[in-house]
Amino acid sequence: MSIWASDNRNGHVREALTLLLSQGVIDDFRISPEDEFPFRIQVPAGIVPMTEHQAAHFALGAVTAHFGHLARDSEGAGF
Repeated sequence: MSIWASDNRNGHVREALTLLLSQGVIDDFRISPEDEFPFRIQVPAGIVPMTEHQAAHFALGAVTAHFGHLARDSEGAGF
């Protein structure tokens, strides 16, 4: 069973955003569960409000864009 198959999607999204923050991909984020768009992700253009679903897709796209070149660089990976 995958760790992503659990019911804690909010926690997984929070972990993904924390990774993006630590890598400098996003400037900051805040989660306010009582809001209609509880995820507030700060990027250079401003703060973008998102639902949990939108934030999950944003995180996936941002991680792919930021780290995708590492997966495609066969010369540096030692394959």
